[in-house]
Amino acid sequence: MNLQENPTKLLSHNGRLSLEFAKIRDKTIMTNSYQSPPLKASRTLYLNTANPSEATVYMMESSGGLMEGDQNEFRIDIKENADVCLIPQSATVVYPAYNGMWSSQNIDISMGSKSSLAWKTESVIPFHKSKFLSKTVINMAQDATLLWGEILSPGRDKRGEKFEYSDVKMNFQVWMEDDCLIYDPLLFSPERTDLRQLGLLEDHLYVGSMWFVSPTLDRLDIRELNERLQRFANIKVGASLIEGKVVNVRWLASDAVLLKQEMNNTWHEFAAYMV
Repeated sequence: MNLQENPTKLLSHNGRLSLEFAKIRDKTIMTNSYQSPPLKASRTLYLNTANPSEATVYMMESSGGLMEGDQNEFRIDIKENADVCLIPQSATVVYPAYNGMWSSQNIDISMGSKSSLAWKTESVIPFHKSKFLSKTVINMAQDATLLWGEILSPGRDKRGEKFEYSDVKMNFQVWMEDDCLIYDPLLFSPERTDLRQLGLLEDHLYVGSMWFVSPTLDRLDIRELNERLQRFANIKVGASLIEGKVVNVRWLASDAVLLKQEMNNTWHEFAAYMV
């Protein structure tokens, strides 16, 4: 996928991480890896005691964040029956765009029959005057399983920097063969729209999103899940079942630590369905 937001982007600051996984002799192996700084990947680890064949890989961004005009690209290919857990080592930091250029992140993922991917929840932190464009496209087989989480931060909250970024555009898509199962665009432009107004974020700072696509969702009681999620008065959360194939959970919160704790609990609950 090619983003044309800024044709003057210097290629020297682009990062690329391309990973391929296959299941060989009852264990998922990383069969191919291409790494272009600042993106890097760890060696394959086997940390899931409930599913010892699952390959866990940590993804690293060695530059510390996206500068104005930078573009990072991830391409992940998960073959038939392979089980993968990908963990960003740190939050995605987006630095100020004083020259007006967008920082961008592209993620393209393909998933074969009976494969699974768990993408561990992490935050996007857009700094003052930053411009961030993110697009994720996942193509998966009908019997594959996906668990995905992400958090959008208001900025450097601990420094009092809240909603001082210029623009954040995020587009998350999941295609199941030729059908678009999920199309979730988010656009936040604090300079043009007051995000604290009624019906938007109101008095909340963080937006948490989680998607779970699985052929075993007939075992999940969505009403019971919603009741269980309503544990804190200062967090708004709702879960919805889409076409019997997808569960989406969205959080609005002002406490980052509490939000990550709640999302981690839900992530592990969904992960139990993947075994």
